[in-house]
Amino acid sequence: MDVETLVQVLTRRGIPRGQITLFKELYERDGEFVSSSELINRIRWGDEERFPGVLRAFGTRINATEGIVGKPGIEAFLERERIDGDLHYRLRPEAKEAIEEVDVLIDTINQHSLTELLKPGTRIEKGELVLNDE
Repeated sequence: MDVETLVQVLTRRGIPRGQITLFKELYERDGEFVSSSELINRIRWGDEERFPGVLRAFGTRINATEGIVGKPGIEAFLERERIDGDLHYRLRPEAKEAIEEVDVLIDTINQHSLTELLKPGTRIEKGELVLNDE
């Protein structure tokens, strides 16, 4: 999927805490696959029941975006691979580019620790989601 369409996914509505922390964790891994168990521990405090909700909400966000063909769900942004019996995820290169195009999102990822972003109320509102001018 092209970067422009992925940017539309990111900017069409506010971004909740679960998606921000998922983006941060995978963005900072720079193409490395991360196990679902590690993601659950890092971004959902080890709560296995909440992690699928983050992925479902993100998939719904993607599928409900104008210009998305079919229903790719999280596959539009993430690659999945089963390694040693556990699902692993990583950002697609074009998804990383799309994140870098959205000023407030890349600034949030770069300027805040995961601990800060895990605090209740963390959210990027739609009005803040502007594109990088560079």
